[in-house]
Amino acid sequence: MPLRDNPCFRPGSFLVARAAPLASRCGAALAGAVRALVDREGRLIPLSLLAGAVCSVAVGLGAAHAISTPPDTLPVSEVKPGMKGYGLTVFSGTTPEKFDVEVISTLRNFRPNQDLILIKTQHPRLEVARTVAGMSGSPIYVNGKMIGAYAYGWLFGAEAIAGVTPIKSMLDELARPLPRSIAPRGGAPLPAPVSSARGAPPRTAALSGLRGGHAFRGAIDAYDLAGHAGQIAARVAPAIAPPASTGLARASTPVMLGGLGGTSLRIASDLLGPMGLDPLQAGGGSSANPEPSAPTRYVDGGAIGVELVRGDISAMGIGTVTRVAGDKLVAFGHPMMNGGVSSLPTAIARVHWILASQNRSFKIGEAVRSVGTLVNDRQAAIVVDSSAKAPIFPMRIQIDGVEGAPHPTWNVDIAHDQFMAPAFVSMAIGNAVEATTAERRDMTWRAVSQVKVGRYGTVSLVDFGAGNGTPLTADDFVRSRLVRAMGALLNNPWEDVTIERVDTRVRVTFDREVALLRGAKLLEPEIDAGAPARIRLDLQPHHGAVESRVIEVPVPRELAGSQVDIELAPGYEVERPMATPNNVAELVAMLPNQHHDAESVVATIKLRENGAAYRGQVASRLPPGAMDTLRPSSASNAPETFVAQVQVPISLKRFMVGKDTVRVAVRPILR
Repeated sequence: MPLRDNPCFRPGSFLVARAAPLASRCGAALAGAVRALVDREGRLIPLSLLAGAVCSVAVGLGAAHAISTPPDTLPVSEVKPGMKGYGLTVFSGTTPEKFDVEVISTLRNFRPNQDLILIKTQHPRLEVARTVAGMSGSPIYVNGKMIGAYAYGWLFGAEAIAGVTPIKSMLDELARPLPRSIAPRGGAPLPAPVSSARGAPPRTAALSGLRGGHAFRGAIDAYDLAGHAGQIAARVAPAIAPPASTGLARASTPVMLGGLGGTSLRIASDLLGPMGLDPLQAGGGSSANPEPSAPTRYVDGGAIGVELVRGDISAMGIGTVTRVAGDKLVAFGHPMMNGGVSSLPTAIARVHWILASQNRSFKIGEAVRSVGTLVNDRQAAIVVDSSAKAPIFPMRIQIDGVEGAPHPTWNVDIAHDQFMAPAFVSMAIGNAVEATTAERRDMTWRAVSQVKVGRYGTVSLVDFGAGNGTPLTADDFVRSRLVRAMGALLNNPWEDVTIERVDTRVRVTFDREVALLRGAKLLEPEIDAGAPARIRLDLQPHHGAVESRVIEVPVPRELAGSQVDIELAPGYEVERPMATPNNVAELVAMLPNQHHDAESVVATIKLRENGAAYRGQVASRLPPGAMDTLRPSSASNAPETFVAQVQVPISLKRFMVGKDTVRVAVRPILR
């Protein structure tokens, strides 16, 4: 509440003489704060003498704002050009080492409400490496007091000059209260998506919006991983210098990638690079099963990693701890992805080497012990709680059909994050398959994934593909049904969803199990009302002669006396009419049933009537006038309508490519 409205404060008055009575009027927390405002002789301090102090007791918030600068820190106002001191960072191993610094000057208001101190750095390795990505967060001291964190530098700089984020700005981030819910919700309505399948009901904008550093803003049934990455990149782009720029930019966060190769490395660069993260091929470490000699706690100047995935593949953003305060700490001196409230696993890291580069040098390291959680990702720092445990989920990938494969089973733990989870699910499965099935010959693959969703059971999803001459790569999974479903679940607008585990089994055959639809022919151009249409399909397999298959398609009796078009298309291209989900339960039910069996042909007959979907229910055909009854006269929340149709799936036991349409005449009924 405003200070003037607080019953404990009156303009020009003193605080009440004793703290105990305040407990009933302002709460015990405020009473405790008042006790601290009594001088040594028991007299209360008048409000007029408390200039600059802020009452930081906020009931229901998780932390209080700092009132004064800690005595072992030096404010920017006292940092002068020419002052000398030192910094702490890890050059090799896990123990911080000193490097010399000299203050050049201070850039006022470098970031919104944040100054930047310019320093020269001196160390044999820094004379070669100059600005180093991964040193972000290295604490800088002058006159024995901490002034801030090494955080910014020049690309292609010829001198070892860096920008220091003031420690006051970082401690302000540490003092921010955290909401009880780690995944914020609310915001603007979602835009209305456009359905790509004919006959499918249009998706509406009836869903509520999303808010969060990593949340996807778009229709849940049109989740796109690349689009999501672009949305996050747009948030952090102003803080990142373009690759060809020579301007002052944050000392970006190197992401150590282990166990990834080929296409997965490129995808990691495409997705993470625009966010200010620099994916680098490196080792993965063993943070989940650390060596006994690995450090057990964070220290000022020590290396810290943010673990996005670990196990048979790994990805860890590396930086430096600035200041440890109890169970919490601040690091980096700049954001990682500027995502605000977060929940990403962190780990104590080991540095192998600082690799010098004319562009920007960087640390190479790996995680050695998982400790804590990144809980806040802000302009001046990341905040880590070493006592918290971040949510992760295990993923197991089993690849069958590759004789003699040395590593057919892959296991990883993935950060339970709205963006990172679908991103690394796609890279994990794509990398495992690419590494195991690197064959430049005909291939067909079928991937069946079981996604266990807390409180909602298991969703089964099927992905597939076939080709020749090009190995299966991670590109095949970026837009997979599994990844789109993960994105939809984790970015849903109704409630937090817990992914408990993902199990994917990929079956590979070294044959191209695909047939091209060369043509379709009616065996009887005219049929009786109620009789099925018999259609011969001419299918051209990848190798061999044309094969013929006769299918029967039931034709509704009410179409008597008309010409009926029967559309033939692969099952994986035909959407079932479905209602827009209104809750997680409906979304879970919808995800595995959006399309027909991929190895089928679907015959579709459009009818004269309309169908409607409303509140999770679908009426495939409505009698005349029904829509007038369903459509409310005083509200815009009307059913979604679509052209009524009959869909008949016929299994082919192989993938079909191509479409066709035949027209059959239905004889009139003679009475």
